[in-house]
Amino acid sequence: MRKNKIIKGRWYNINKKVKKRLTAKYHKIKDWKMDPKGYFLIGFDKKNIFIQVGYCKFTKLGNSPVNDMVAIIKGKTAIEIVNTLIREKFISTLQHAADMGIELHKAELSLKYGYKYIQDKDLFID
Repeated sequence: MRKNKIIKGRWYNINKKVKKRLTAKYHKIKDWKMDPKGYFLIGFDKKNIFIQVGYCKFTKLGNSPVNDMVAIIKGKTAIEIVNTLIREKFISTLQHAADMGIELHKAELSLKYGYKYIQDKDLFID
C-alpha cells in the first residue's frame, strides 16, 4: 500500500504527506483570550436587511471600567464585515478574527433565514 497519495484538486494536484493527526479541542474559558484592541457587539436590522457591528474599547481606570463604542460597521455579509474589521485594524489576534468570522456568519444566516440569533450562543433553528 502506498503511503503518499495524490489528491486531485480543482486547480492543483496535492501530495498527501500527512505527518500529524490532531483532534480539535477548545475550552471556552481556559483557551479564550481578550483581544487588547477591543470587542464587538453584533446585531442586525431585519427591515433594511443588514448586519451591524459595534466596535468597543475597554479601559480600566482604577476600579471603574469604561466601555466605549467607537465605531459602527454595517454590511450584508459576514465576509465583507470581518475583512473590514481586519483592514481597519480593529482586530489584533487570529483567535478573535476566527471568532468574529463564526459569529458574523451565524448572524448572516439568522438574518437570511429568520433564525434566532444571540451573540456567543449556539444558533437556534426551529
